[in-house]
Amino acid sequence: MNNYTAVCRRSGDWWAVTVPEVKGIHSQVRRLVEAEAMAREAIALFLDVAPDSFTVTVRPEVPDVEEVLGALRAR
Repeated sequence: MNNYTAVCRRSGDWWAVTVPEVKGIHSQVRRLVEAEAMAREAIALFLDVAPDSFTVTVRPEVPDVEEVLGALRAR
């Protein structure tokens, strides 16, 4: 069974999601808990396979604390 990784990075109030193993899959979700389902649907549609024929690992990438504080101070 193939495994794909949903890499999630904060982008404002959203999580930007990419799947490095499949070029062209880019999306966003409001909540991190939604990332697996979104990535699974996108992968299945893109590859024309059943959504339950592979696994998805969600990998959040949290920015550096100083970066977050700088963005908050700028508001």
